[in-house]
Amino acid sequence: MIATIPATNPYEAKTVTAVLNELSVQADSGLPAAEIAVRQQSYGLNEVPEDQPSMLLIFAKHFWGLTALMLEFTIIVSFFLHKYVDVYLISGLMLFNAVIGFVQERKAAKTVKALKSSLQVMVRVLRGGQWGTITGNQLVPGDIIRVRTGDFITADSKLINGTAAADQSALTGESARIDKKEGNILYAGSSVKSGECTAVVIATGIKTFFGKTAELVQKAKPRLHMDDVVASVVKILFTIVLLFMAITITISLLRGETFLSSLPLMLILLISAVPVALPAMFSVSMARGARQLAGKGILVSRLTATEDAATLTDLCIDKTGTLTQNKLSVQETIAADGFTVTDILQYAALASVAADNDPIDLAFLQKVTDDKIDLSSFKQLSFTPFTAALKRTGALVQHDAKSFQVIKGAYNTIKDLCKSPQTGFDQKVEEWGTKGFKTMAIAVTLDNLTKWVGIAALIDPPLADSAAMISQIKALGVTVKMLTGDALPIAKEIAVKVGIGDNIAVASLFRNEPDPTKKLQIIQSHEGFAEVLPEDKFDIVKALQQAHAITGMTGDGVNDAPALKQAEVGIAVKAATDVAKQAASVILLQEGLENIINLITTGRAIHHRITNWVTSKIAKTFFTIVFVCTSYFITRQFIVGAFDMILLLFIVDFVALTLSTDNVTGSAKPGSWKIKPLVKLGFVLGLVNSAEAFAWFFLGRRYFPVTGIDKIHSFGFAILFFTGIINILVVRTPLRFYQQPIGKVLLFAVIADALFAIFILTFGIPGFTPLPILITSGSLAYFGTCGFLVNDWIKVRVNRRMANVPRPFHPAPFEV
Repeated sequence: MIATIPATNPYEAKTVTAVLNELSVQADSGLPAAEIAVRQQSYGLNEVPEDQPSMLLIFAKHFWGLTALMLEFTIIVSFFLHKYVDVYLISGLMLFNAVIGFVQERKAAKTVKALKSSLQVMVRVLRGGQWGTITGNQLVPGDIIRVRTGDFITADSKLINGTAAADQSALTGESARIDKKEGNILYAGSSVKSGECTAVVIATGIKTFFGKTAELVQKAKPRLHMDDVVASVVKILFTIVLLFMAITITISLLRGETFLSSLPLMLILLISAVPVALPAMFSVSMARGARQLAGKGILVSRLTATEDAATLTDLCIDKTGTLTQNKLSVQETIAADGFTVTDILQYAALASVAADNDPIDLAFLQKVTDDKIDLSSFKQLSFTPFTAALKRTGALVQHDAKSFQVIKGAYNTIKDLCKSPQTGFDQKVEEWGTKGFKTMAIAVTLDNLTKWVGIAALIDPPLADSAAMISQIKALGVTVKMLTGDALPIAKEIAVKVGIGDNIAVASLFRNEPDPTKKLQIIQSHEGFAEVLPEDKFDIVKALQQAHAITGMTGDGVNDAPALKQAEVGIAVKAATDVAKQAASVILLQEGLENIINLITTGRAIHHRITNWVTSKIAKTFFTIVFVCTSYFITRQFIVGAFDMILLLFIVDFVALTLSTDNVTGSAKPGSWKIKPLVKLGFVLGLVNSAEAFAWFFLGRRYFPVTGIDKIHSFGFAILFFTGIINILVVRTPLRFYQQPIGKVLLFAVIADALFAIFILTFGIPGFTPLPILITSGSLAYFGTCGFLVNDWIKVRVNRRMANVPRPFHPAPFEV
């Protein structure tokens, strides 16, 4: 819903002083601790309670949809055919399936709710004279907050000082930036695109103009790769099912049978081509993966993020905070003529703001504190924050009744501002670059003349495990590219240290290339780029995607948001701005690359489980339709009834659902959603299963006492069940079945399902005729032998022919 910002706001017309007095707060100290609890009790949390959908409505949805409607139509047809036992049993199975699906959905919903609570916006707030960080929902009217570029505004706030350019498109639908200055209102729901300011909170929760919870969970539901896979599978299976059904119905009519008598079974055969359990299986897999990742310090803003990570081929990594510690310290300083080292540190600190929590600012402020340099005689009158365009910070400072400008920024930026060259600086900066140091230059503007104060070397060393982690990511078949805004010497030094390589170039090499083909060649042929601008990251991601790569991108700044949004796997690092987190699909809570490896391996495990399910579904459906219809052509009777098929549909799919929890061995190459290998393996196994089933069926008819249509139905049920359940154990791994340990949940489900089937086959239930135990045990032994000795061998041969057996990931194989 798009709203219109009111032309006037009661607080807009009031002066800052009047608002502060009204809210009983001091701008330089914030609210006292004792007052916080009182105001939270009075105003409540800074959030808007979400409407909770009716549990009854959620449950009722399980009785709506293609599969449910077809089953309900089958119940109606069975009722008119006076098959009341089928009516009761099919209705009971539908109810049971609805309960299971409802429970699984509630579990997934709880996971999403937990993720939302973890993704609350963090806010810098002044309380009791101390700056700290709290979640946005803890704000109360009267809180003094510090806002900077990239922040997401969680409460209506009035600017006390500073300026900001706000994006209010979430409120108005207009993308133009709105400039805010002292006395203006920053509305909840907007984001800060540039600038820094201090503001006082004037409204929270439902009292804000935006009136919504400030949470970073997108509600968009992008189309999944898996949707296309399922659509392709269903199309193939429906084609086969409809072909066999048309032939079967034609033959039955020629034999004098009524269309209505065969309609229930035909509907059930049609239903067998529908992936009934896939939504639940996919939700369980995603929710389980999200919980595992959350336990490792990885938050996903949408459950499907791990699916994208499974197929990741190219990963673009930001240097700072991902490869390095993002904790800068001043290592060396060189003063310009007429200035001292103390001058360098003083002016650099004065061009910094502690509330911004910027690593460079904190490095100089910490150095001033450590060296006990006194800044009490200086007063910072105004502050100009860093931007990608300016590449510097600045402050208007007053000292001894005299005002002047201090500047701190990138060496080349300050060099362009200073009119007179400084001997030896260029050589020293180059020397520092080869050591991996980051150079910051400091200058002062007096009487409209900008003069050198000096240069300082800061170091942000690589994380201890960066080299090992890069090696493991490469071992997973993912191409790694390092992107950094630092100068080329620093970029090369870090890239070599962490094992990315020394084939690093300046970003202008591809930026200035007009030919898209040559630009892509430059990007693909290099292992990283230096002096990267935010828009370069987006261009790199876009170019790689046009070459059909599945890209990942790490970032932290507001200007990284387009690239994070564009990438299939957008990863916001620990220190990322709120806007970057909003654009990303994955948020890291810890520094370093280990969690990116966890993300990839968990995604591949989920991908493996889903493709196992798809293969099982193809094989089972193809076998079922071929066996049921072909045996009808031969015997002139259906070997299973409608109820038998529905019972099989539920109990076998129930076990297949537990594939979402199975142990899988990771692959050393990215996953693929190519459907052809899955269809080929499924068809081969389906044909083999059909041949084995026909052999056992005719052997049973000849040597076992299987007479009468009811016992034939039970025997047909036994054949379909044991084939289906053994087939799940065969397709769960592309290796030999004994080479991959089975998951405990899957093993329990298989045993429980088998015991249930043996029980009803031996003792019977209403509408189901029992069989001698010899037939049941013989069926289990026969199909177990065929599955584990014959089918398993055929599966491995087919996979090898298609090069579909994954190499285990070394040096650390993972099982998830």
